[in-house]
Amino acid sequence: MTLTLRNGKLRIAFLAAAVLAVTVAHFSVGTVTHRLHVVHVFLRTLYLLIIIASTIWFGLRGGLVSSVVISVLFGFHIFICWADDPMENINQEAMIGVYLLLGSVSGVLVESQNREKERRIESERHAQREAIIQGFAGLSHALKARDQYTREHSQNVADLAVRLGRKHGLAPHKVEDLRLAALVHDIGKIGVRDDILFKPDRLSPEERESMKQHPELAAEILQPIKGTSRIAEIVMAHHECPDGSGYPRGLKSDEIPEESKVLSVADVFCAMTENRPYKKGMQSEKAFQIVQSMAGEKLDAECVMELEKVLRETVGGSETSSVTED
Repeated sequence: MTLTLRNGKLRIAFLAAAVLAVTVAHFSVGTVTHRLHVVHVFLRTLYLLIIIASTIWFGLRGGLVSSVVISVLFGFHIFICWADDPMENINQEAMIGVYLLLGSVSGVLVESQNREKERRIESERHAQREAIIQGFAGLSHALKARDQYTREHSQNVADLAVRLGRKHGLAPHKVEDLRLAALVHDIGKIGVRDDILFKPDRLSPEERESMKQHPELAAEILQPIKGTSRIAEIVMAHHECPDGSGYPRGLKSDEIPEESKVLSVADVFCAMTENRPYKKGMQSEKAFQIVQSMAGEKLDAECVMELEKVLRETVGGSETSSVTED
């Protein structure tokens, strides 16, 4: 964004300098000889290049603004340098019409081309997104075949994460990335041994370390799929903590992607409220109290506050309970 603004200012400065240089030359060069008249024709033609550059860089608005400014300056030139030559005035005034016509027509053409380019990019983006969704569907079926609980948990997390993401103010395309990331955030567990993944008791330190590898495994699975780099980054960071105690990279608050902060809260809350073969899920109120106690250290405080708002918006927490406790 900063680079774009800087480039825009540099382009405006260049165009202004070019207009000033041509205008000064126009007023400075006399018209008493045929050779000098040829120079004038050349200089007024240079204005056309400035209008074209303005249109290419700034679209219709750039073409119109530059053509109007140049027309006004050229009008002064006519009044001062050609005041006693009515026939030449007609020729010069016609040039003003050319400037205005070029600025508007070229601007319309550039705008049309830009819209066509945007439609093409959007079409390609849509096709890419469809391919990603299809790829994720395959991963989801693979996960379901390995572990039905993890598949259901991922869907529950995705549903809650979308609601939290919207409450967090994420842009629609980021909410969609968040949803897809939530659906496959535990896909790395495919690479975890069965005796660890399905162990009903507390994991040993060595087993816990093995389990902690699943975000990296998930990112490795996602990376080969075109267009999933951001989703892989969200998944990689969904076990990071604001205080830096998370894994796999020990990121701190400002280093964690916003989508990962939201995903982490949804993941923890759903994990506590869901029924598992070896435990019954908590009530939403009790689970939220635990989540609230983790705010600021293990979970993002703002996202926890947004979870409270989402729960309050659901009458008696019934909708959330149906999502996470069935």
